[in-house]
Amino acid sequence: MRRAAATAAALAVMVAPEPAAAAQRLITIDTPSRHVDPARVRFNGANHPRRLRANVLLPEGYDGKRRFPVLFLLHGVGDNFESWTKPATGDIVQTAKGLPAIIVMPEAGRGFFTNWWNGGRRADPGWERYYIDELIPLVGERFRVLPGRANHAVAGTSMGGFGAGWLGTQIPGYFGSVASFSGFVQHQRAEIEVGLRLFGEVEYTDIFGPRDGFYATGHNPTRLAEGLSHTRVYVTVGDGTADPGAGSSPATVTAGGAEEAALRAQSEEFVAAARAAGAQTTYVPLPGVHDWPYWRRHLRDAIAWGLFRPVPEAPGSWSYLTVAQTGEMWGLRYRFLTPPAELVKFERAGKRLRARGAGTVSLAYAAGCELTAALPFDRALPPRICGRIAVKVRPRRARLGRTTRMRFRVTRIAGGRRFALPGARIRIGGRTVRTNSLGRARVRYRPRGRPGRRRARVGFTGLRTARPALRVLPRR
Repeated sequence: MRRAAATAAALAVMVAPEPAAAAQRLITIDTPSRHVDPARVRFNGANHPRRLRANVLLPEGYDGKRRFPVLFLLHGVGDNFESWTKPATGDIVQTAKGLPAIIVMPEAGRGFFTNWWNGGRRADPGWERYYIDELIPLVGERFRVLPGRANHAVAGTSMGGFGAGWLGTQIPGYFGSVASFSGFVQHQRAEIEVGLRLFGEVEYTDIFGPRDGFYATGHNPTRLAEGLSHTRVYVTVGDGTADPGAGSSPATVTAGGAEEAALRAQSEEFVAAARAAGAQTTYVPLPGVHDWPYWRRHLRDAIAWGLFRPVPEAPGSWSYLTVAQTGEMWGLRYRFLTPPAELVKFERAGKRLRARGAGTVSLAYAAGCELTAALPFDRALPPRICGRIAVKVRPRRARLGRTTRMRFRVTRIAGGRRFALPGARIRIGGRTVRTNSLGRARVRYRPRGRPGRRRARVGFTGLRTARPALRVLPRR
């Protein structure tokens, strides 16, 4: 009986089904901000919760361990963070069915992803700082996102198309692919101020300042397209004519047709600028109006195009244009002493970095490493590491003829702070070891010869070698 029971149990284990993979899930998260006050901005939707939130579609198989690519999917000026999820509008569960990626659908109000000009205050609200400094890092901390530009994409409709194009130029080291669906991607055209007031119910100058001013240019994806030279770009837009079978209402066809026709002209200017910059650009003009049936198709087509294809990770040459006081360009963090009063351009060519414009900027190029320079300048890029090596050794004494286990802790001191130094080489007594990820190493040391002082050698490429002293005691 025992043998039969054991056999049955073994067979049950053999035929037991594997645990089911985690199913696709749609969740809502809070995304608080220091830069956008929900009490002071305009949201769309009668039942809006009046706080910053995002819907997140987790793919099948997401279990909190395996990492996935991420798509930031942005809404238009009349929508909100729920628009991509509702079956009547974006229907994201079906539209993006099977996409093995985390899809983040955040709130953008009617903010145009911009720190509003507001007479020169450049804030209140500060949407760009919310997205770049708060939302995107929050998603990276909260969810298992694959590293690398190729695994990060941004797409959006109308105002969201503007956001996708503009964010792609401002954090090019993060987003590898940008997709615009009926995007508001060239807003310095003559008809825009009236159109924005009519369709968006917002004043152009409140957001961007004068239409021909530097601040508007610094938030115009077409004028900043040089920054997309190493980015994959997908652009699609309608022509203002409706497909009778699409399901758009007559009113939507009338209003959305005129709007879409204007946006086609913007898209064509943007595409021309992106191609001139060398960006790998796909342009798909289609029939259609400014409405959700077409945008669902646009997203499906962009998924088929490939939102997560290979892109250069760290190119040796690039251009970057901005009017922001702080930001990051290809791993270089920058901060201007005062907000730029003109469009600033940085260019890298091999080991040289050039800057055009005016102002004083600090560049943080590695942990604790920073340089400050007045624009314009043309200079060699600094080494990727700076500071000096500091070493702690315990114990600092060893006795002749005996083996002592010595513990080394190696740090780099830069900018008044200490940083662990993994990979540092420690040479002592004819042996060489390297420090681990915490800057620590252990060495078995058996001194020979005469009592006295000995020196270890601790080195790292680009830093001056440290030579901590040890004391060797006589034999007992």
